[in-house]
Amino acid sequence: MKSQSIAVDQPQYVESIQAGRGIAALLVVIHHAAQKAHALSGGAIPLFDFGIIGVDIFFMISGFIIYFVTANKTMTHVEFMEKRIIRVFPLYWGLSLLALAVFMLAPKLINSNAQEPTDIAASFFLWPTSAPYLVNNGWTLTYEIIFYGLWALVALPTARPRNAYLACLVLAAASFIGLLSGLDYKVMNFSLFLEFAFGVAIGVAFKKGLIRQSAPVSIVLMAAGAFLAHLAISEGLGSSELRGFALAIPSAMIFFGLVSLGSFWARLRVILAIGDSSYSLYLFHPFILVAIPLTVKLLGFTSTPQILAISVAICIASIWASHMVYRFVEFPLTQMMRGMIKSAKSFSAARAR
Repeated sequence: MKSQSIAVDQPQYVESIQAGRGIAALLVVIHHAAQKAHALSGGAIPLFDFGIIGVDIFFMISGFIIYFVTANKTMTHVEFMEKRIIRVFPLYWGLSLLALAVFMLAPKLINSNAQEPTDIAASFFLWPTSAPYLVNNGWTLTYEIIFYGLWALVALPTARPRNAYLACLVLAAASFIGLLSGLDYKVMNFSLFLEFAFGVAIGVAFKKGLIRQSAPVSIVLMAAGAFLAHLAISEGLGSSELRGFALAIPSAMIFFGLVSLGSFWARLRVILAIGDSSYSLYLFHPFILVAIPLTVKLLGFTSTPQILAISVAICIASIWASHMVYRFVEFPLTQMMRGMIKSAKSFSAARAR
């Protein structure tokens, strides 16, 4: 494929980001399914620790998108945070209420292997804590909300490239200064803010037309990034206070490669569909994966092939179920919230007149 610049108005931009979301979500789902299968098989089924890189790629994508949707546009801080809250909270709060109901009826089904009790208040307010949330994957949303706040303060009301560069410096500084704060990294791992900075930087490069579509370069970048990430994760850096420093560059290489593939993703409609429902998949899949140990015990399976087959089947079921959640819960809820806020603004404007 001949190398060519990817313009910001080309459809493959959206397809690349959706594909990145889909792949990141799949990595996380497979990682969690492998954890359960590993425990049930007594270690016969290997762990897939590499899957944690999906979270780091998500942070990159978030930094990229936030720059892209605000670049050279005038937007108030309230408008920006309003849009982000509508995007994040309706589904998350809905699933948190569902998890709370399950927790009240059968506490052992929620965070049964956690070392600390579930923090219900922090779950809904996304307050940093070392305790698990009701929807435990929600811990990443804490970082998202803080990133949004920093972006609003530093880059708005008009996110020009120089504002973006300043935001990157602030995020990088927060990562390094955070290490000196003495705060337990399990409460707040400051190094992860560096990954948002890399995402923003890639977004600036993309907006300037510096990213060129090249399949060979993309494949080499992704392969090299995956190898470096594997080395870091194998050394335990993926679960340490240095996670962001260890995985930022490998994640950036993978993400850059994904974006550089451009129009290639148009052929993979399944990946794009998973990308559309990636937020639902990321938050909802633990509700379905809990069926892995329940099914294995119910059927009395003990052999490794049987446990693996059940794990794969339920993993696929979680992808389908999450897409249904996206279609019939996430999308309608988001639209409803937008409509309610729009109506409230219209009512307020009418009263003001």
